[in-house]
Amino acid sequence: MASPEADSRLTQVLVPALDKIIKNASWRKHSKLGAECKSVIEHITSPNKNPTPTSPPASPSGQSDPDASSHPGVLLDLSLSDSDIILSPLINALSANYVKVSEPALDAVQKLIAHGYLHGEADPSGGPEAKLLSRLIDSACKCHDLGDENVELLVIKALLSAVTSVSLRIHGDCLLQVVRTCYDIYLNSKNVVNQTTAKASLVQMLVIVFRRMEADSSTVPLQPIVVAELMEPVEKADVDGSMTVFVQGFITKIMQDIDGVFSPSTPSGGVGSGVGAHDGAFETKTSTVEGTNPADLLDSTDKDMLDAKYWEISMYKTALEGRKGELADGEGEREDDMDVQIGNKLRRDAFLVFRALCKLSMKTPPKDAAADPQAMKGKIVALELLKILLENAGAVFRTSERFLDAIKQYLCLSLLKNSASSLMIVFQLSCSIFISLVSRFRGGLKAEIGVFFPMIVLRVLENVAQPNFQQKMTVLRFLEKLCDDSQILIDIFLNYDCDVNASNIFERMVNGLLKTAQGVPPGVASTLQPPQDGIMKLQAMKCLVAILKCMGDWMNKQLRIPDSHSAKKLDAADNSSDPGSPPYSNGNGDEPTEGSGTHSEASSEVSDVSTLEQRRAYKLELQEGISLFNRKPKKGIEFLINANKVGNSAEEIAAFLKNASGLNKTLIGDYLGEREDLSLKVMHAYVDSFDFQGMEFDEAIRVFLQGFRLPGEAQKIDRIMEKFAERYCKCNPKAFTSADTAYVLAYSVIMLNTDAHNPMVKNKMSAEDFIRNNRGIDDGKDLPDEYLRSLFERISRNEIKMKEDNLSIQQKQSVNSNRVLGLDSILNIVIRKRGEDSMETSDDLMRHMQEQFKEKARKSESIYYPATDVVILRFMIEACWAPMLAAFSVPLDQSDDEVVIALCLEGFRSAIHVTAAMSMKTHRDAFVTSLAKFTSLHSPADIKQKNIDAIKAIVTIADEDGNYLQEAWEHILTCVSRFEHLHLLGEGAPPDATFFAIPQNELDKSKQARSNILPVLRKKGPGKIQNAASAVRRGSYDSAGVGGNTAAGITSEQMNNLVSNLNMLEQVGEVNRIFIRSQKLNSEAIVDFVKALCKVSMDELRSTSDPRVFSLTKIVEIAHYNMNRIRLVWSKIWQVLSDFFVTIGCSANLSIAIFAMDSLRQLSMKFLEREELANYNFQNEFMKPFVVVMRKSSAVEIRELIIRCVSQMVLSRVNNVKSGWKSMFMVFTTAAYDDHKNIVLLAFEITEKIVRDYFPYITETETTTFTDCVNCLIAFTNTRFNKEISLNAIGFLRYCAAKLAEGDLGKEASEKVSPSSPQKAKEKRIDNGEPMEKVDHLYLWFPLLAGLSELSFDPRAEIRKSALQVLFDTLRNHGQHFSLALWEKVFESVLFRIFDDARRAIDPSSDNSPGRVPNGEVEELDEDAWLYETCTLALQLVVDLFVNFYDTVNPLLKKVLMLLVSFIKRPHQSLAGIGIAAFVRLMSNAGEMFSEDKWFDVVTSLREAAKETLPDFSFVLDEDGKIWAHEEDMNANNREESTGTSTSNDDLDNNLRRHRLYAAISDAKCRAAIQLLLIQAVMEIYSMYRAQLSVKNTVILFEAVHAVALHAHKINTDSALRPKLQELGSMTQMQDPPLLRLENESYQICLTFLQNLVLDRPPSYEESEVESYLVNLCHEVLQFYIEVASSVQMPNSSVDRRSHWLIPLGSGRRRELGAARGEYQR
Repeated sequence: MASPEADSRLTQVLVPALDKIIKNASWRKHSKLGAECKSVIEHITSPNKNPTPTSPPASPSGQSDPDASSHPGVLLDLSLSDSDIILSPLINALSANYVKVSEPALDAVQKLIAHGYLHGEADPSGGPEAKLLSRLIDSACKCHDLGDENVELLVIKALLSAVTSVSLRIHGDCLLQVVRTCYDIYLNSKNVVNQTTAKASLVQMLVIVFRRMEADSSTVPLQPIVVAELMEPVEKADVDGSMTVFVQGFITKIMQDIDGVFSPSTPSGGVGSGVGAHDGAFETKTSTVEGTNPADLLDSTDKDMLDAKYWEISMYKTALEGRKGELADGEGEREDDMDVQIGNKLRRDAFLVFRALCKLSMKTPPKDAAADPQAMKGKIVALELLKILLENAGAVFRTSERFLDAIKQYLCLSLLKNSASSLMIVFQLSCSIFISLVSRFRGGLKAEIGVFFPMIVLRVLENVAQPNFQQKMTVLRFLEKLCDDSQILIDIFLNYDCDVNASNIFERMVNGLLKTAQGVPPGVASTLQPPQDGIMKLQAMKCLVAILKCMGDWMNKQLRIPDSHSAKKLDAADNSSDPGSPPYSNGNGDEPTEGSGTHSEASSEVSDVSTLEQRRAYKLELQEGISLFNRKPKKGIEFLINANKVGNSAEEIAAFLKNASGLNKTLIGDYLGEREDLSLKVMHAYVDSFDFQGMEFDEAIRVFLQGFRLPGEAQKIDRIMEKFAERYCKCNPKAFTSADTAYVLAYSVIMLNTDAHNPMVKNKMSAEDFIRNNRGIDDGKDLPDEYLRSLFERISRNEIKMKEDNLSIQQKQSVNSNRVLGLDSILNIVIRKRGEDSMETSDDLMRHMQEQFKEKARKSESIYYPATDVVILRFMIEACWAPMLAAFSVPLDQSDDEVVIALCLEGFRSAIHVTAAMSMKTHRDAFVTSLAKFTSLHSPADIKQKNIDAIKAIVTIADEDGNYLQEAWEHILTCVSRFEHLHLLGEGAPPDATFFAIPQNELDKSKQARSNILPVLRKKGPGKIQNAASAVRRGSYDSAGVGGNTAAGITSEQMNNLVSNLNMLEQVGEVNRIFIRSQKLNSEAIVDFVKALCKVSMDELRSTSDPRVFSLTKIVEIAHYNMNRIRLVWSKIWQVLSDFFVTIGCSANLSIAIFAMDSLRQLSMKFLEREELANYNFQNEFMKPFVVVMRKSSAVEIRELIIRCVSQMVLSRVNNVKSGWKSMFMVFTTAAYDDHKNIVLLAFEITEKIVRDYFPYITETETTTFTDCVNCLIAFTNTRFNKEISLNAIGFLRYCAAKLAEGDLGKEASEKVSPSSPQKAKEKRIDNGEPMEKVDHLYLWFPLLAGLSELSFDPRAEIRKSALQVLFDTLRNHGQHFSLALWEKVFESVLFRIFDDARRAIDPSSDNSPGRVPNGEVEELDEDAWLYETCTLALQLVVDLFVNFYDTVNPLLKKVLMLLVSFIKRPHQSLAGIGIAAFVRLMSNAGEMFSEDKWFDVVTSLREAAKETLPDFSFVLDEDGKIWAHEEDMNANNREESTGTSTSNDDLDNNLRRHRLYAAISDAKCRAAIQLLLIQAVMEIYSMYRAQLSVKNTVILFEAVHAVALHAHKINTDSALRPKLQELGSMTQMQDPPLLRLENESYQICLTFLQNLVLDRPPSYEESEVESYLVNLCHEVLQFYIEVASSVQMPNSSVDRRSHWLIPLGSGRRRELGAARGEYQR
């Protein structure tokens, strides 16, 4: 039958037990049992049985016997029949109902199970072996009825072993029976130890069932639970802890025995020690379950279930994927015997146990026992077990539809019943279960949580005046615990506060906490004792802080901000397996049945920022509209239509009224009853939206009136009922003959309803009355009596009423803005009829709640969104910042309790962290400024310990959130500055004002002052008090700048206070770390930090009475700490700093300005230590403030200091200066124009040194600095203090030019311009012939040359001379390198400019004008000197230069000629003379090189000059004789010296005319003289180049001179003009005829030209018809001769005039004479 091995094992276990049974079964009634036992003993021990093949003991099912007739059994490898034979005496013994027999049998069964000898499934509905095992277990269970304490323990032991065993599998009803047995032992046992053991075993069983269900395997490794955490309060039952130890040992032993059998490799000792260690770890956290201490209730049990791997997403996902098929099967039916459909046995077991527990938790003891804790024991333990299950729920439990449905169906009902319990422990457990649902199941229970949260939590929380203290504390602790997982709160906000159909849970929670934290409002009666109120306030504060922290932690995770207190959490999150999904699996599952696709899709739908904003904004606006509707319906509807929350069609408005939550039903009725057009349409649409088909009449009315209350006015009711009747008849056409019938009946029914259910109506209507009232309403006929009777009965029995919306209560709460939405009704559902505690039993209530759930599920989106987008925090902050600020500020201001203060400050810190990191400026600043005010640094006399703590908090915030503070840094640095000020006072150091408030004129004075003051201050005594006194006189936080004081009287008491407060400041420690840590700020933050520091520093320095430099010194420090930042960041920082330094550098307080400049110098030195690459501009940037202050500052000392600073910087770091040269030269350039001689001298001295010693450095990186250097030198040449300086500067300019010509400078530039390498360029330059490629750095040469050319106007002759000399030497020496383009530029903009100004400045037309007289003689002299020296010289030099470089510059000939002609054209004899001389010089030096066309240019320019200078005498003819007569009179008057007469306007006019005449005459004389010079010059040029001139050009010259001759002749023969000129003789001093010499000479030149042409006969002579020119000329001359001769013979009155005429000569003679005169002149 069995192997010997099996036999021996069975013998060991069974024989002793059976022996014991035989011994105890001595009574007759047990004799059959005894016999059975004996036969079994024989059966086991007899050795002559056939051996059967053995099977391993751990095999889960018996191996088949080769003999087909025998069925495999359940005991080792025995067949079924053998197993039955052996087990039946045990089963009988167990059922014997006799302790002594049952005990050994139980022991044997336990051993069989523990050793793994029993195998198979125990299930009464299974096969024969399953039934056998089931009988065995069943009989073991029943033993507990014996009531023996020892037996109870054995039963527990056997059952726990059975559930734990791997080979014996207990399922279905059998499992339920096992659980029920343990449950009963717990309830009914008299022995506390047994109770505890039973409870612990129950927990262990549940853990096993659910662990196996999660793993989907019976062999999953199991751990014993930790009993200490389940114990009742120690003082009650277990004083020395021995019981805990016992129970723990009991459970651990059973678990290990079984573990040892099934995994023999693990030695039991090892496991034991492991568990022991585990035990110790959790023992410290003993948390009780039944105790009335609610805090512990909320702690988790069975901690090792919360092993990290359980919450891993990977497992969560696989659990989902692997079971999609299972979830889908059999979803059709959902009734109570759902278990039938669950194929997976392990899952079915878990489901059954869970359902059983829910049902047990709902059991309500009889009424009188409600207050008896013992009677409630069953309920309580069931709730505890549920709590443990939920707290340790695994992924399958949390996501499988089956289990979620079970929770909705059973657990929610249980919560509903228990949350209103008056028994504290039940309420606490309900809370704990609810928190588990929220934290782990919220993904699948969106609607349910939406209902329960207000009901369980907010209802208690919002009751401020008369709360149940323990309940409220439970809820507060619950909320605090909720914040442990930061995801929960955010999810709640996203899914409820942003959902139009849900209550604003988060917002209401915060407001409720605020009200609790503020305590009972004054004047309101409260049930709380003051100490209770205090505890509650504190707890509410804790919750608020926890909420903020929780938001902060979540944000840190999302934004990956490493955070001081959540660093560890963050690591955990980072290690989560899948970066795409949020790092928590708690309830984030989407429901597979929703078909919402993958997790990411569901969340992306809402994470989209805009959707979030829209949802939240939509909800807020909708709420506003609804609350408006509840005051003024029409306005509300109008508002909602305008806001696009409701469509403007009647149908849409009707749908809104029907479905929106929170509308006042009475007002809906009023609105529908209005007779206005829109309201009527809406009412019709509203009624038409109902479908009454197939409904009884009263049912239709019932449905219709659920949504609104009928209005009071008859007409309104009439309109509504009329429409209702029409609709009813339309839906049920056969019900009545006409709508009238329905209309009348409807009225009747409503009256009946009022009559039957209104307590005010004393005489109620009977059925007969009702029938009588409705006679003849059906078109004259009656409705059937039985119809009316049944109608009557139904209405009398069941009142027609609106859907409960508890508006009355809502209105009480109307203060709360959140009431408007949704589920506020539920809040009060539980306490609808005040004072009745029996609400639990109310079936109505249950039904109502179930409806609410269905309603919720229908309305709101059931998709649950896990929050992943940080933007949601913005809306959360918007919702909660104001309550938070109030909650933290008020206690901080009023309380001195350390705990409260610490909490408030922590709240501030968390709030600032979140608002700053989310960059919500307004909110952040609100918190920061409040906190800054609480430091009380602005009025130090009031500082208390809490203010010191606030200062510490500020320092911590700066430390932790520096990167996000932006503008808020200003408040923090202001505090630091004030703190430092007081700190110094505390140490007795002298305030800065002692150094900076004394007006000093010179630097030395300030030094003296300093040395005088210090010794006094060293004494520390009186100085300290006096300085401190000034500190006390401070105003409000805002008014007191960082410096200034507001004077006020100070009492001695305040004084003593202050001194002790200053000592308290020591606690804060080193504030300096804020500055040192600035190097850890990110790139944007450091700029904000510097901005704020500059602002604070400005405030410090602005104070007139008490300026301070603390922040200014810190600016230098932080620059030092941040030196290694990249250049990009530095340039942003520097933009801020440079404005700051400029402002302070120009400060009226000299010593501060000096200090600032010195600070700037220190900074700049630090920057100069860093290398700068070419073409960067940073050095220039940071030295700019020096330049700006140099230009703006009015203080000599500052300017001198700047020069010294700059020179020190440059000279000590000359190798590193790159772009800095620019600013440096700008400083010196500014200095050169200074009014103080010393500054100019000092600056030049340094410039000289730089140019002399460091010239290569100036230009090594950037050639543009060369230009700056040149400009600087030019500035010095203009200085008026010292000729030496100017001359030296010019000398340096020559040096610069030489350097430039060497070409080293332009290397870089030439590389830029041409691709050729610098080397090649050099070679080209060195060879002095024609360079292949001209090198000319226009931009370098130009400033130098232009600067020198400017100097040609310097009033000092030697400067002018020197400048011109250097200018032209430079051009002469280096001109060979210039290209034509450069030359063009040089002529145009450098050389011609010298004369531009000359020609403009000297305007002879105004020479004699009265305006010139006051200028005195000096200018004239200067002008002359300029003309005769400088201008002549310059023109000569230009001509020479042109000649010199003629090969290159010949295309510029036209321009040079234009210049010269423009000189000749000037009506100023000297200028014209200079021009003509230069022209002749040009021709004589360069004429040989001219080509034909160049000559053409020359002659045309000469022709133009001649034409432009023709003298003009027309003015004389225009004038009247008046002038002269008037002049005679004037002279007469003057001789009479009558000074008193006043001249009339006419006189003035005449004077003006006279001046004009003078001017015109002198102009004509001047022109005549110029023309004479010009024709002589022409002749001179002609005679030089007669051979070179072509016929054409000679003819042009001839024409030019001929024009002069003709004009002169015309003037000379003008008979009208000459007498006039004679009259003006005294003025003109001209001969008569006036232009005789000019006429003679020009004609002579004309003849010479033509004669020579005829003689020379040059090429192309023929075509030019020279002879005809000659003939014409002769003809003309002879003609003139004849005219003149004939006029002499005419009788003439004036003999004088005749004497002036020449004797007529023959033409030959005349020509001869002319030629002779020409020779002579030449």
